[in-house]
Amino acid sequence: MSISNAMNNAYSGLSAMSRSAETVSNNVSNALTEGYSRQQVEYAATVLGNQGSGVRIEGITRSEDVLATRLRRNAAADFANTSTKADALARLADALGEPGDAGALAVQYAAFEDALSMAISAPDSVALQQGILLSAKRLATTFNQISTEVNRVRIDADASIAKNVNVVNASLKQIESLNAEIRMLSMSGRNVSALEDQRQSAVDRVNVIIPIRQTKVDNGEIAIFSQGGAVLLNGSARTLEFTQTYLIAPSMTLASGALSGLYINGKPIDVGIFGREIEGGSLSASFLVRDSIAPEFQTRLDALSVDLIERLQNSSVDPTLMAGDAGLFTDAGGFYSPINEIGISGRISVNALVDPANGGDIWRLRDGIGALTQGAVGESGQLIRLVNAMGDIKPASANLGLAIAMSGAGFAEEITSFWASESSRTDQDNAYKQSVYSLLRTEELHATGVDIDKEMQSLLIIEQAYAANARVISVLDGLMKKLLEI
Repeated sequence: MSISNAMNNAYSGLSAMSRSAETVSNNVSNALTEGYSRQQVEYAATVLGNQGSGVRIEGITRSEDVLATRLRRNAAADFANTSTKADALARLADALGEPGDAGALAVQYAAFEDALSMAISAPDSVALQQGILLSAKRLATTFNQISTEVNRVRIDADASIAKNVNVVNASLKQIESLNAEIRMLSMSGRNVSALEDQRQSAVDRVNVIIPIRQTKVDNGEIAIFSQGGAVLLNGSARTLEFTQTYLIAPSMTLASGALSGLYINGKPIDVGIFGREIEGGSLSASFLVRDSIAPEFQTRLDALSVDLIERLQNSSVDPTLMAGDAGLFTDAGGFYSPINEIGISGRISVNALVDPANGGDIWRLRDGIGALTQGAVGESGQLIRLVNAMGDIKPASANLGLAIAMSGAGFAEEITSFWASESSRTDQDNAYKQSVYSLLRTEELHATGVDIDKEMQSLLIIEQAYAANARVISVLDGLMKKLLEI
């Protein structure tokens, strides 16, 4: 080997080790940067005339583990999906209250029945009659407040859909732009690792909302599809379209056209229970909350309100009522008709005829709502009929979703128990999905992330290699001086 060839070898080694040290430094400084993948320098031997002529830098590559990343993304989408549903169910269950809570619906039922029972023993007591009125108002108000919270849950889910659509659109545009930059730089042989890190972060944002499948195309570009087969980006980014609804009433549904669906480049996407194109992730969960979970809750709550109204809106319970007269509990002050069941829990109120604050007479609780004059102050027959009506064992209506006959308070307790159980089950599922995601995220980091200890070990090896090449140059320099002295 000639001196000049040895010198070239040493210089190329110094250059390669210098680039390696720079890469290790970059890895260490970004060890805690979210989405950063470890980089490493790739070398190849240079051969001229069947003789080694040093090394050349082929490029800088990112650490990738396709399987680990795919599993982590699937877990992230599952976690986002269950987390969205768990949050909504927790709000709905909290609205009903827990047994023992002063404001719980079942507790308000019990308080109303207790007030009626206490008044039976002293039907002439105005104070006890006021207790009945107060507990009845609290019960109706509780129904109203729960119904309002259901509407809020649906409105928040609709707003979440709009926000998710905006995030997906912005992320897909960013990926499209990064694809173009990566293609241009790859064709010129430049390092694109930093751009690929940015692109992966953008893909991850989309994946949490809509689970995706990623495929590589020419010159480092990628195409993105939903796991259900919808094209999100293939060359150019698709545009998701959704119109937010700022005020949602119980009667408003996707099927009626009152609420917006989802479109991709103008094409409608099925977002119902059987909508597979965007299944999984937070977007489909938000649609499920808005169009299925919350409406089912509303339906059962309305059915419970109807049961309460109809128990006391009956001439056999209050003989003073005529056909078309409202009972103790009303539909916004009027007679309840079954054709108006949707949203009744938000309209239920106490009959103004028994409320002195609204021009009524409190003695009508004892003598009957339709009574023309006061009866005997010691008569408790009407109060007894009200208590019996509340405790009457009746079969559940279809909308209550309970295959059992119970009292009014029993239905309230069963409905409360059902939604508390649904919330607890979803919370447990969410906790499991979170642990799976955390585990798979850790595994991916082990495969593609930065290990400071390993980087320091690599730096020691680089230092030794750099020193060896520098020593070769020093020796060659000495040899050249000797030759010049001859």
